[in-house]
Amino acid sequence: MLLAGRCVWAQEDTGKLRVLLSTGYQSENFHWSIAGNSAGRDPNVYSELKWRRVSGPVAGVDLEWSVWRRWCVLAGGSRAFIRSGTVTDTDYGLDNRNDVLYSQSFSGHSGDSYAWSAGIGYRVLEGALRLTPYLGYGGEGQSLSVSDAGGLYSLLNSHYTTRWSGPLVRVDAGWRLGGRWGVEGRIVYHQVNYSAKADWNLISTFSHPVSFEHTADGYGIEAVAGLRYRVGRWFDVGVGAGYFDWRTGEGIDALYLASGQTDKTQLNGVVRQGWEGFIRISGCLPGWPGPRGRR
Repeated sequence: MLLAGRCVWAQEDTGKLRVLLSTGYQSENFHWSIAGNSAGRDPNVYSELKWRRVSGPVAGVDLEWSVWRRWCVLAGGSRAFIRSGTVTDTDYGLDNRNDVLYSQSFSGHSGDSYAWSAGIGYRVLEGALRLTPYLGYGGEGQSLSVSDAGGLYSLLNSHYTTRWSGPLVRVDAGWRLGGRWGVEGRIVYHQVNYSAKADWNLISTFSHPVSFEHTADGYGIEAVAGLRYRVGRWFDVGVGAGYFDWRTGEGIDALYLASGQTDKTQLNGVVRQGWEGFIRISGCLPGWPGPRGRR
């Protein structure tokens, strides 16, 4: 999902502290695979999980504080609620996804995801064209499900929980079109540590509630664009859309067995890609400086 702070748009300083509320809809695809051993062989793709069109409503709140001259601080968070989606689980006997040993489709229509971030920025351009780079830190996570209600595996209730966290670089841009209208955009780069825990509840030979863990290093890229309209001197509304792409390199899959043994193999990588559409409203927080803010 998009970084918390998705709606902190560069805009005229009608107040030193602005609050931005957003709501919208998010959809993403997510997948990972492991190899047969820690060297990445026998086969090079042994087991693969793919969640497709994991979708649902999302809501967020963000703060943007102009602390001194052109310096500003931002912080925010959001949560998405998964209401639809499918997941496939496939095992292979030979390299390059040949010799399918097992393949089954399940439901992935429950769970949620979150995002948060904080950072400090400096407005390098002001006026009709505005540009603000930020340095900060952020995190995202997901709780993805695997179930088969009414199917062959009616007791299936497995979960895969992720965490992406690390420093970020962000650039916000804005351009006044004239009158009350303006266009806005943002791009964010994350350098992250990835970790995940899973509970495969129907496999008795696996440990519970943690059946296996994944760790890897990766990155995330997010891009957002939108249109805003100033309702009054202190408030505006906007609509927009964004795209995100998060990936890891090779990592470690640690499988915990009920016997107490731990087996490790290569995590080939994790990929999540998706989009979001949203509407938002922003305004000065009552009690904070209004039109006296620096322009």
